[in-house]
Amino acid sequence: MALSVITKHQIEEKLGNKIRYPSDYELLVCDIERVTKRRISTNTLKRLLGLIKCTNEPRLYTLDTIAQYLGFENWDAYLLSLSHEYNSTGPGTYQITELHSDNLSHGQKVQFQYYPDRIVEVEYLGNKQYRVANSRNSQLKVDDIVEVPGFFVGYPLMVPSLRRGGVNLGRFMAGEISGLTYLELK
Repeated sequence: MALSVITKHQIEEKLGNKIRYPSDYELLVCDIERVTKRRISTNTLKRLLGLIKCTNEPRLYTLDTIAQYLGFENWDAYLLSLSHEYNSTGPGTYQITELHSDNLSHGQKVQFQYYPDRIVEVEYLGNKQYRVANSRNSQLKVDDIVEVPGFFVGYPLMVPSLRRGGVNLGRFMAGEISGLTYLELK
């Protein structure tokens, strides 16, 4: 999974240098370690920034380190820092670019999409928990219970906990390649 273009741009701004060549990745490794006192390998950064193809989910330690490098406590705080942009799409629905679970009421529904042709609708249960109400072409199944701190267009959906039939299946990520492509509050 590669980080979004937005995150890569923020990393380049913090570094004060475009990341294009192998030496740039080495420079970034050193700067991350200097700022955070934590180490990420050069190959991990190459995977995160899209130089090396990878389908594996990054470790939370790695994401937290990137967030700390950018000045945030952890990855969740980084995701929550994105600015709100609301655009009305019609009566009763809103297409948005960001949605924090703490801002929802019990029973509200959220629809999100990601590449290729995945559409999921979830119903808010409270305490960052959602029940999957509809799912098309996704690995998420109707009645799965997912924990979601927030939804962000352009970023993968990070699900720290997925429960199916009462069994905790662990972490789940949707939209690893494209991030979420569409988000609507119903």
